[in-house]
Amino acid sequence: MTLIQSKQVSKVLAGHIKVSGFSASGGSSDVTTALGAAVATAGSGGVAVPLQPSPNEATVGVVTVGNNRVEIDDGGFDDGNGNEVYGRLTESGGVYSLTYYSLVGGVQTPYTFAAATSIDFEFSYRFDFARVPADFAITSGYRVVGGGGSSSGGVNTYTELLTITATNTLANLTKTPDVTANVLLIVNGVVYSTLGNGEFSLAGKVLNWIPNNAGFSLEVTDKVVAQYTSLE
Repeated sequence: MTLIQSKQVSKVLAGHIKVSGFSASGGSSDVTTALGAAVATAGSGGVAVPLQPSPNEATVGVVTVGNNRVEIDDGGFDDGNGNEVYGRLTESGGVYSLTYYSLVGGVQTPYTFAAATSIDFEFSYRFDFARVPADFAITSGYRVVGGGGSSSGGVNTYTELLTITATNTLANLTKTPDVTANVLLIVNGVVYSTLGNGEFSLAGKVLNWIPNNAGFSLEVTDKVVAQYTSLE
């Protein structure tokens, strides 16, 4: 019997790649060199993946539109008011820029580092099936980094196992997500999102699975884990 090879599977899967010890300053930083070093060993078994922007879910590369939020960690950093500092990753002419923000009263607000600060950050990357890391779906992803302060206006991150109550019917989320694009469903180890022709939609806490977009129906025997951010 001949088994299908990973290179024959046409599927793009999103995960996170970590950059450690980056010196952040001002309101935005050129992270092109840092990303280039990170993708050089980011694939399965340490192989290189291309440094290129991914404008949609069908294209391999760095997510620079839509779900381009970048989580920042320097051991508990906030904006001085208990609000988590995060970034947005964009690309223009081959230059990748990380622009800094914090959520002030739930509103995305530009943030400026007063002095050079060493940070770790994670950016989203869409891998082809042949090079996707085995643990892409269980890397840290979104997390609370500013002291975990829901009481101070920060963002909390939730990971929860969802019950499938009937075919294509999911239990509601526990909390209301702050950004729809940040909501991910991991179905049997494969990540799905609302971006583009998303595999599901969201209204408040209610999830609506779209089998025509996903290419399959959810059954009660499937395992579904939700990951999302919330101000609650």
